Amino acid sequence: MSDERDPRLEALFAHSEQDLVDDDYTDAVMFRIRRHRRNALIGRFGAVALLLILELLLSSPLQNSATALAETLSTTLFEVEGQWLAFAFAPLNSVAGVIGLLLLGAHFMYRRRTR
Repeated sequence: MSDERDPRLEALFAHSEQDLVDDDYTDAVMFRIRRHRRNALIGRFGAVALLLILELLLSSPLQNSATALAETLSTTLFEVEGQWLAFAFAPLNSVAGVIGLLLLGAHFMYRRRTR
């Protein structure tokens, strides 16, 4: 297109340009970024470690206990009349559903707290 620039506009940009000299603010922001990155890395390694431990437990004789735990988690809490209503509330009408809602709530609160 055109390489011409408005000299008044360039003068305004040059006049408003300033260096940020507040090193404390920059250091605080970088510290929070490093802390968030470290916490995320620790969380990821923790999740991988938990998955490995779970895999070891499921490959051992404790597999029968895991099956019993799965049956317990799928236990319905309330008897619901009506086929469609029971189908609609099936994911929440179990021990696993309540635990899932509690975990989602804890995750939501953690995210609200760390922002």
